[in-house]
Amino acid sequence: MTGITKGYSNGPFGQVHWRSCGDQGDAPDLICLHPAPFSGLAFSAIMPHLAQGRRVIAPDFPGHGGSDPHRPDATISDYAQAMLSVVQALSSDRPADLLGFHTGCLVACEIVLQSPSAIRSLVLIDVPAFDAETRREHLASSSAPPEFTASLESLAPAWERGITRRIESQGMARSLEMFVEQLRHGEAMNAGFHAGFSYDVEARLESMAHPATIIATQSMLLDASRRAASLIPNAALVERTDITRAVLDEAAEPIAAQVLACLET
Repeated sequence: MTGITKGYSNGPFGQVHWRSCGDQGDAPDLICLHPAPFSGLAFSAIMPHLAQGRRVIAPDFPGHGGSDPHRPDATISDYAQAMLSVVQALSSDRPADLLGFHTGCLVACEIVLQSPSAIRSLVLIDVPAFDAETRREHLASSSAPPEFTASLESLAPAWERGITRRIESQGMARSLEMFVEQLRHGEAMNAGFHAGFSYDVEARLESMAHPATIIATQSMLLDASRRAASLIPNAALVERTDITRAVLDEAAEPIAAQVLACLET
């Protein structure tokens, strides 16, 4: 995490914690929007590769990471409002670029719908643009508040998500910090999933006038990302099926190069 600093700014739901890398230059700031149930920490490995002549900022959504707590039935609109406050506080009157990953893609789309003049370019990696039936299924299975007990078994889902699925490509140290990061939310840990699976993907993405570039890796979201490209009127799709795992960590350098190339087109 070389060269990464941290800070806070005020938002509509309390203080927002963020990480920053690089110096503000001629290029717009790049705001990185994280996946549920983690935080801006998810971008710590890739941020130095993205900070080429620009400042890269990775905020934590309300109720995530170091940001102030928020309600467990949060919405994508809530997160978008909070992230816009970061753009306004740190980027002043300059339009910013957005980079979304997983849930962060939906937040990025909502930001440009709420305040298109605040954003220059939009890059989305692995978009969870599931159909309505799939969203209902995931909402029922993934968004309920966790039931923590004195038994270690109650931590099994978080361990699976933070350690078991990550350790081979990211190592134990990185996997442990991501495991701990999601637990900071406590009983609101699944709020990001609730927000994402409650989002009206079709109505919101189809109403976007802002151009977007979608980078689709060889992941469980490949088909959903292709669907997102078909829903967003001015979307360009870049398929990187050579990247099969650990997009922001193991694949940090090639993904950063791809993102920077997309921002210049």
